[in-house]
Amino acid sequence: MISFQNTASRIIASLFILANGIAAQTVEPRKLIGTINEESSWSPDGKTIAFDSIRSGKLNIYTWRIDTRELKRITTTEANDFTPEWSPDGKEIAFVSDRTGHNEIFVVDLNGGMPRQVTKNNSDAIHPHWSPDGRRIIYCSARDNPNQASAPEGEVYEIYTIKPDGTDVKQITHDKGINTYPSFSPEGGQILFRKVLGEKNSEVFVMNGDGSSMRNLTNDPAFDGWPRWSPDGKRIVFGSNRENKTDYEIYVMNADGNSMQRLRKSGQQRNQKGWPTKHAKACLSRFL
Repeated sequence: MISFQNTASRIIASLFILANGIAAQTVEPRKLIGTINEESSWSPDGKTIAFDSIRSGKLNIYTWRIDTRELKRITTTEANDFTPEWSPDGKEIAFVSDRTGHNEIFVVDLNGGMPRQVTKNNSDAIHPHWSPDGRRIIYCSARDNPNQASAPEGEVYEIYTIKPDGTDVKQITHDKGINTYPSFSPEGGQILFRKVLGEKNSEVFVMNGDGSSMRNLTNDPAFDGWPRWSPDGKRIVFGSNRENKTDYEIYVMNADGNSMQRLRKSGQQRNQKGWPTKHAKACLSRFL
């Protein structure tokens, strides 16, 4: 099982608002929240950020409204809750929790109530993302790992989809590889993800919604990963260490893999990214 508690202890993250558009390549961040924060996602209206934070001693889910600076704690477990993802209607957040003793997908209603468990595989289920219509959640699972007692990254993670009520599980990839960080395209017809091809080689792939026509978009011996669609589905943002094999920078390319460009040179590792909205421009940068 991937230890996110250990990861949290070594990752110091800060929220930033980007002062300029991504296309201009002149992004200058300013700090929003000065504590240990990690994965984040935008609300559909672009006014609120959901993120996980270790400020309570364990990773829990919080929301932070940009205009009012209102901070809300969404989960209060003594376990670790992380990687929040908003539902398309903005009413729920999917996230991962180890409250059962291993990582499973949960969903919490922002109007109140206890989080409900979606996956029940007794193995790592991570990286949830909603379909554009909100009817399914895509995620990756180590349920096919030969050793269910331990599923460290480096063995088997396949991509699955499931209904938010925990029914109708469908397996998308079947190659017994490491396929993670999946997300549906804005129109729902394609799936973006990263595939590990070697110890130091990770690539950004895309495939049809049924798992067919899998294509490598990055084709580089470096470590390319953490991909995200642009809101219109025409471009893809991802992190890569292709420049010097040590520092991770943010890159953008067309959805077909062409016209790749580096957004900025920071001299620090940046691998968690999000597209700015018309309401506010922000990303969560991770410093390792």
